[in-house]
Amino acid sequence: MSATPRVPVPPTLQAPLPMTLPRLAEKKRLGEPIVMVTAYDYPSAQVVEAAGVDMVLVGDSGAMTVLGYPSTVPVTTDEMLMLAGAVRRGLHTPLMVGDLPFGSYEASNEQAIATAQRFIKEVGCDAVKLERGGTSVERARAIVESGIPVMGHVGLTPQTATALGGYRAQGRTAGRALSVARDAIALQEAGCFSIVFEAIPADVTDVLMERLEIPVIGIGAGPGADGQVLVFHDLLGIYDGHAPRFAKHYADLRAEMVAGVAEYAAEVRSRAFPAPEHAYSIDDEELLAFVEALG
Repeated sequence: MSATPRVPVPPTLQAPLPMTLPRLAEKKRLGEPIVMVTAYDYPSAQVVEAAGVDMVLVGDSGAMTVLGYPSTVPVTTDEMLMLAGAVRRGLHTPLMVGDLPFGSYEASNEQAIATAQRFIKEVGCDAVKLERGGTSVERARAIVESGIPVMGHVGLTPQTATALGGYRAQGRTAGRALSVARDAIALQEAGCFSIVFEAIPADVTDVLMERLEIPVIGIGAGPGADGQVLVFHDLLGIYDGHAPRFAKHYADLRAEMVAGVAEYAAEVRSRAFPAPEHAYSIDDEELLAFVEALG
C-alpha cells in the first residue's frame, strides 16, 4: 500500500525557521539588520515570538523590570533560571540567550562553566551572555571551549556601573574608546558569536564595525551596528522606572493597564461588575432542591 502523498504547505503558512548561529552570521554577511529584544516570562515570550524577532535575551534587567530590585546586581542565578524557564516555554523560533548574573561567573573558569551549563541544561537556553572584557574574556573563552555559545557585552555594563561612574555612556574619550575596542576584539578572539555594544558613541561603533567579524548588537550605540536590542518593558512603555536615553517607547501599555484596572475597580465598587453575562446559572428545579436540602 502506497503512502499518502504529502500536500505541500503554502509558503505563507510554513512555520519560520528557527534562528541559529550560522543564520545569524549570514544575516551579518548579507547586511540584514538583526532584531533582538528582552523577555522575562511566558506571555512576553509569546509576544516576541509572534512579532518575529531574531533573538531574545533573558536579561538580568528583569531584576528591575520584573522582580523590583533597584539594580541588576541582587538577582540570583536561581531567579534568572526561573525567568529563563518561563521564556523557554513560550519561545520556539528566536535564538534564546540567558544573561549570567553578577557573581555567577567572575570567580573562576570552573564557576563560569558550571553556571553556563545550568542555563543550557536546566532551562534550554541556546547561548549565554556575560559582561565586560578583562577577566571576563578568559571566562568567555572557557565557556566557549566547553561547548556553549557566548555573547559578549562591552561599553556600559550595568553589573559594574558603579565602577564606571554610574549609568553613563562609555567610550567618549580616546582612552575609553580604546578600552572598549580592546575588550570587543578580545571577546571576538575568545570565540564569542556576537557582542552587545551598550551606550557607546555611534562614531566609535562605526569605527569598530570595520574590525569585528561577528554580529554587533547595539543598544544606545547608533545605527551602524548589525542589529538592535531593547528592553521589552521599555519599548512597550510598561516599566515605570528610569528610562535610558536610548530607549524608545513604541506603546504606552502601562497607562492602558492602569486605566483598565481602575475601570474594573470602579465597576466593582458600583456593583456594575459582575453583570448577569459574567455569572453561571442553575436550573430552577435544581436550585429549589438545593434550598430544600439545605433546610
